[in-house]
Amino acid sequence: MTSSVYLRLAGPLQSWAGASVTGNIVNTGKIPTPSALRGLLAGALGYQRGQWPQWLENVEFTIRMERPVQYTDDFQTINPRTGEETFRRRILLAQGQKASSAKSLVFTPDAQSGTSIVNRTYLADSEFIVRITAEGKTEEIDAALRSPQFSTYLGRKAFPAVFPFYLGVGDSDEIYKIPTVKRKQRRERRSTVQKAGAEESATVTIYQFVDDTPVAPSKTRVPVVQDRNMWLEKTAELLKRRKTLI
Repeated sequence: MTSSVYLRLAGPLQSWAGASVTGNIVNTGKIPTPSALRGLLAGALGYQRGQWPQWLENVEFTIRMERPVQYTDDFQTINPRTGEETFRRRILLAQGQKASSAKSLVFTPDAQSGTSIVNRTYLADSEFIVRITAEGKTEEIDAALRSPQFSTYLGRKAFPAVFPFYLGVGDSDEIYKIPTVKRKQRRERRSTVQKAGAEESATVTIYQFVDDTPVAPSKTRVPVVQDRNMWLEKTAELLKRRKTLI
């Protein structure tokens, strides 16, 4: 059976290249995109932007959503840089052009020259298990994610992943065996958590991709543990996790 590398993407906020309406309204996607995950992996491997090896395009990503996503809104204002108008005015004068047009060259996302109002949406308190599969590259990917060359983050540099990020290496079917942590602070619906004999199970959503386009998600049931410590113990039994700091 093919071996895969497993990650856990969890943190207070995440942002994954969703639909953008002009420069002022930017929405996150519901799940991490293959292109974003490929960039995360390339950074961990130490590749600069635009210098990725061709084999990265063939890496397969499978995403397991641990719980329904929640969105949060962020309201921002962006002002032109101090002195930018003066600088551009001098450039225009040196070129023999009218300096009165300098203000229109000052950059803001909405191209209105003054203060821009920007609305963004992020994922709040989301958690995903990611399976990374690349034939012949498992050890290289594993080593990179255990000790990344560049910082890894959840879509934006301000959004770091919480511990644990790197989970280890295991068979490709382990994504269906890794347990999920019981959500104690939220009222559970009967259809979400059930008991299978002496062990509880819960429904999670699996996303797979064809040419970076998500196919119809599937539902599967996985074991439930009571807390994160138990989760770490059970996951360690399933995956080979080498020494790492993240």
